[in-house]
Amino acid sequence: MSKKISQDLFICLLLTITVSLVIFSNEVIQAASFSLSIWIENLFPTLFPFFVVSNLLLRYGFVESLAASVGKVMPRLFHQPQESSFVLCLSLISGFPSGAKYSKELVEAKKITPEEASRLLTFTHYSNPLFILGLIGNLLLGNQKLGLIILVSHVLSGLLMGIIFAKKTSSISEKEPKKAFFSTKQPLGTALANSIQDALSTLFLLLGIVTIFLVLSTIIEQFFPLNPYLKAIIFGILEMTQGVKTMSILPVTEFVKTIWITIFISFGGLSVHMQVLSIISGTKIKYKYYLESRLLHAILSAILVSCLYLLLI
Repeated sequence: MSKKISQDLFICLLLTITVSLVIFSNEVIQAASFSLSIWIENLFPTLFPFFVVSNLLLRYGFVESLAASVGKVMPRLFHQPQESSFVLCLSLISGFPSGAKYSKELVEAKKITPEEASRLLTFTHYSNPLFILGLIGNLLLGNQKLGLIILVSHVLSGLLMGIIFAKKTSSISEKEPKKAFFSTKQPLGTALANSIQDALSTLFLLLGIVTIFLVLSTIIEQFFPLNPYLKAIIFGILEMTQGVKTMSILPVTEFVKTIWITIFISFGGLSVHMQVLSIISGTKIKYKYYLESRLLHAILSAILVSCLYLLLI
């Protein structure tokens, strides 16, 4: 397909979306309001404090301290520099897309290479634990034990991605000297202000992307009437949170709900993928590994959660 035809098709698609925004204005407004509620209730309270504090930790040398204390497992298990332990720890606690955010900052600080960061992204994709245990386990499924099973399956299969995609590469210290992330001479007030600005900039980017995908899924629903099951799957592929909520209210067994919700979380949805792409844009970090690992992550987590469910429930 020629570049001209591709451009014309893209323009037609944008025009169709523009007209749809007017025709289905009520539905679009509801979708945008829902995205704002997701941001206010889930993304902002869980990610903002972590983004600010972790940025301060970066500025005051915590990466080097963590690498010296617990980072030795990274080269042995994942063939990653010790400094990458900072990204793994924060991604486990705060959830995606923090893995992409801090992988990029490690590359910019010349702590790891873009190739190492590309592989680091394969096993630093985790949903926020509070989201899984609180919203999914307690509220949507009404079973905290199920939330714990989903969390364990999601994390273990995610760590397995690091082993599967690991390969030995030369350390960055052999190529160019390491340097500190920021000057530690920066006053705390200035460092705090910069950290807040950086966190807000990233979070507003996430809000915009989530809104776009929720609006797109709403438009698709208006044009193509879907049965509830296909609707839940398509929503889960586009935007993970909406897919999880839609799947949780379907009249299917708890076992089926648990498997599909785990798949949605481990894949992340195209919304999360776009967040990652936006964050790593302008770098040499490859998205290819991230996409491949998410597909495999979804499959392995589904297998693992099925086994744990049958054993424990």
